[in-house]
Amino acid sequence: VKYLNAYTGVVLLRCRKDACGLLCSALPFVRQLESRNQRYPCVLNTLHIGGTIRTCQKFLIQYNRRQMLLLLQNCTNEEDRQCIQKSLLSCSLTEEPSQSGDEEDDDGTE
Repeated sequence: VKYLNAYTGVVLLRCRKDACGLLCSALPFVRQLESRNQRYPCVLNTLHIGGTIRTCQKFLIQYNRRQMLLLLQNCTNEEDRQCIQKSLLSCSLTEEPSQSGDEEDDDGTE
């Protein structure tokens, strides 16, 4: 697990390229997750398959932006509308300098 957001329910998983098909076929069968002796029901769906973590991050930004636009269309008051518009404007992917010198390969072999 490279990224987990409990609020949006998005999980970013990383696996080897040759294991991608096996992982995608196994995800629908996961019905619950266990943590600290507590079980949590869940449903896992594949939203995107990417070659690098960066392309997956870009997809997640666009996905979240589309979800916020849907929320914006269903707003009932102006305060909620302004809050969502502010969130939409703050969606961006900024590059941070690498601290350890490790860079992600763009050839999709990770």
